[in-house]
Amino acid sequence: DMHEAKKKRWDLTEVSIRNLDATICEEILVQLLCIESCIETKRLADICHQRTAGNAFHLLAYLAMLQEQKLLVNLGQFNNQPNRWTWTWDIEQIEERTAATSNVVELIKGTMSKQPQMLKDLLQLVSCLGTAFEKDIAVCAFPHMHDGIYPTQAGRVVGDLLLLAVRESFLERQGQSRFRWVHDSIQAAAMQQVSEADIVAYKFKLGKVLIQSLEEKDVESNLFE
Repeated sequence: DMHEAKKKRWDLTEVSIRNLDATICEEILVQLLCIESCIETKRLADICHQRTAGNAFHLLAYLAMLQEQKLLVNLGQFNNQPNRWTWTWDIEQIEERTAATSNVVELIKGTMSKQPQMLKDLLQLVSCLGTAFEKDIAVCAFPHMHDGIYPTQAGRVVGDLLLLAVRESFLERQGQSRFRWVHDSIQAAAMQQVSEADIVAYKFKLGKVLIQSLEEKDVESNLFE
């Protein structure tokens, strides 16, 4: 990650992306969808901007949600031109059906809710381990936090679930055995699968598991709040 790269004194260029205005949102839509700017794209950009506050990651997540819910539909190439596409959407439907989920964390939670229960349980677990974590830690803890998984099965099961999480764009790899959240909003959504009343007890149980299972030298590097 960025912190590790800095410690190794790699040459890095940090680019901070501020929240986008509605005009830039429309330009992104035009480029992503391979369409021309018009009144309807401006209206779509306006609602995207309202729902995401111009956050670039949230904008992409919101567009993906619109496609998943068939609120933004690709009708195929425009006049057989390879770089032009035809899309359809209904602004009124988009406004009505996404009004209750204007918070992007809620949108991501909705996507997570459709995943297999075992993946949701793993995401909940690793959300407590910080922005990045080692696969071995998840393998160690998962059998204790999920009923029905034996320690002998944990390596294969957790490995398969982590690959699924990468395919679904919840996590990304950092080398062979390290993973990190694609965005802190996804980590927040995974954490919020546990009610606020239960999260303290959940973290306490996970902490006990890690203390009992890890070597002393590994405990400090895997502390969490």
